[in-house]
Amino acid sequence: MRSFKVLVFIGLLLVAGASMAFAMGDSGVIQQTLIGKPAADFTLNTVQGNKVNMTEYRGGKKAVIFFWATWCPHCRVELKRLGGLRDELAAKGIQMIVVSLGEDKNTVQDYLERHHYDFDVLLDEDQSLEDSYQLMGVPTLFFINEKGVIKFVDHSFLDNYEEVFK
Repeated sequence: MRSFKVLVFIGLLLVAGASMAFAMGDSGVIQQTLIGKPAADFTLNTVQGNKVNMTEYRGGKKAVIFFWATWCPHCRVELKRLGGLRDELAAKGIQMIVVSLGEDKNTVQDYLERHHYDFDVLLDEDQSLEDSYQLMGVPTLFFINEKGVIKFVDHSFLDNYEEVFK
């Protein structure tokens, strides 16, 4: 009887771990089907109130699209990291596209001001991009080449990011 309880406990732990990974988008299977396909174009408002089209904003450059939310601790870490890499990415011709997912302008603007970020943040308040980008969690980063094709998807910024664009 005791070994049965241990097996049940281990089974529950495995199910819980798999459920958490799936909720965070770590299953990776769905988004990986987008690799090699054109990134879906979109037009969103920025925190500053401007309309921005992703393709025009990218301007034929490589890009990293970063989906995030202010409430997400992992997103905060990635946002800070991207802030530190901003100049390096720009110097290498990589456009950073920061998209807040499911939050209103005031929430995002307050967060950016509190943390002294001056990113152009696009607002996907109604999460309209969830389906086209198969988003299952945040943070999620899409690495897009200069032709607009998705080269890689991950949940954290890669140290070898230049390699994924090849």
